[in-house]
Amino acid sequence: MSRRLHAGAVIPRGLVIDHVEVGAVLTITARPVAASARCPGCDRTSSRIHSHYTRTLSDLPVAGRRVALDIRVRRFRCIGSDCRTKIFAERLGSDLAAHARRTARLDCIVHHLGVALGGRPAASFARRLMVPASRDTTLRTVRRRAVRWSIRA
Repeated sequence: MSRRLHAGAVIPRGLVIDHVEVGAVLTITARPVAASARCPGCDRTSSRIHSHYTRTLSDLPVAGRRVALDIRVRRFRCIGSDCRTKIFAERLGSDLAAHARRTARLDCIVHHLGVALGGRPAASFARRLMVPASRDTTLRTVRRRAVRWSIRA
């Protein structure tokens, strides 16, 4: 049995690790692998980088430590002359939603804790699991997913 930790188990697909800082919180600095991104307005591929910013997301704990992903997200200029979207940020895939503060897998755990235990007990259990979620966060996650399910039905 291998005791090595593979990067694919820690970070979502499409990212490459630049730096890892081990402390009370395991901070992983990563960046996207792709050289270009698709414009959400016209669906054309652009490789003209405008600027960048850092997004910080919480992820599932690893080896008894909370995990924070610091991802360097690039902004691109759209190459379409008729496109109304002049500057856009690259999308990081389904694991990392556009404005999310948590990865999809952490959000799923928070949702299941909220459904199974409710607000305060879920927050208490989440603290033991080293999952950063308050009672309000767990209930908000349950409500948000309930709205999505009611719209689909």
